[in-house]
Amino acid sequence: MVEKIALNEQELEAKLQSMAPEWKTGKNEKGVPFIERVYHASKFMEGIAFVGKVAQAAEDN
Repeated sequence: MVEKIALNEQELEAKLQSMAPEWKTGKNEKGVPFIERVYHASKFMEGIAFVGKVAQAAEDN
């Protein structure tokens, strides 16, 4: 198993710009960083397929 480490803010911004520029970073009211993207699917299963792709990318990276 590969050890995974958290990216700092600058590393996260750079990674998102190169991999997925449509995603944005932010911090919640407690200062915890997050990434987000608004995705509108015309059909429910298209939305589920998108979530599956996000999950796979998260697992791989």
